[in-house]
Amino acid sequence: MSQEKSPQFFVLGGAHMDQIGRASKRYEPGQSNPGSLVRSPGGVAGNIARGLAMLEWPVMLSTIVGDDSDGRFVTSQLEAKGIDTSLVITDGDRQTATYTAIEEPNGALVAGLAAMQIYDHYPLSHVEACLADLPEDCDLVADTNLPEEVLEELANNKGGRNLAVCAVSGPKANRVAGCLDKVDLLFCNEAEAAILAEEYAELDALPAILLELGVQHGVITKGGKGITAWKGEETWFLPAPPVRVRSTNGAGDCLAACILHGLTLHKTLSKALPYGLAGASLALMSEQAIPDMLNRMMLDNCLTDIPQS
Repeated sequence: MSQEKSPQFFVLGGAHMDQIGRASKRYEPGQSNPGSLVRSPGGVAGNIARGLAMLEWPVMLSTIVGDDSDGRFVTSQLEAKGIDTSLVITDGDRQTATYTAIEEPNGALVAGLAAMQIYDHYPLSHVEACLADLPEDCDLVADTNLPEEVLEELANNKGGRNLAVCAVSGPKANRVAGCLDKVDLLFCNEAEAAILAEEYAELDALPAILLELGVQHGVITKGGKGITAWKGEETWFLPAPPVRVRSTNGAGDCLAACILHGLTLHKTLSKALPYGLAGASLALMSEQAIPDMLNRMMLDNCLTDIPQS
């Protein structure tokens, strides 16, 4: 491994280019809207890996990128944060994935387009190679950009390692449905949770339904309302603190990274949740998915504004 320390986290999933278009005035559908376009490294797995690295944890990441300028840029940006990229795959036949978003002037998402076919070609055999290179006490984090069979291979062969999975969108949430009982911690939003529950249920009932499906621990984000989390039959709700939103892109990824940070500091899930809300607030107030200001001291300072569960 290229890191001096063995990884505390192995992150597997999407790391690609984000293209965020921001309308200068209220977005008008069907019209040519003046605005700006910013390109930066993104992807759920890539964002979480960068967040964990900025919080001073040794991180190794595996993804699949094209043999192109975007792929080289994404990889170099991960390495600049100290992330071990020795298990990143380069595919000479396909382009690096991109995520293109259109936002209102206040940062609210209008539409998103994911051109991510390359992830469907992440080789199943590479999962075994990744796990063989990891210590037994390394925590696993995956996103549902990966094909269903890759997620199942990871879950079925994780051994005694903890596995956290982030559902990246409604259309991709069901990729983890076949191995929910092997997921130690699930991150999703309400729409993704409802898809996984496969029921038209009250939103408040989603934790209980997912628990019945085998998910013992989970976090459901509710946008500006806050988060709900559960451990077994115990549940918590934390309201979101008021912030001036500049962009919603990456806020959920920053939340996940900061909750994992809290758990790795040996906090209980209920006590780790404020770390997530603090991290999400920092992301919402920035135009960066994982804000440059994120570090342990800044996160600790932000905790004073976060309600405790």
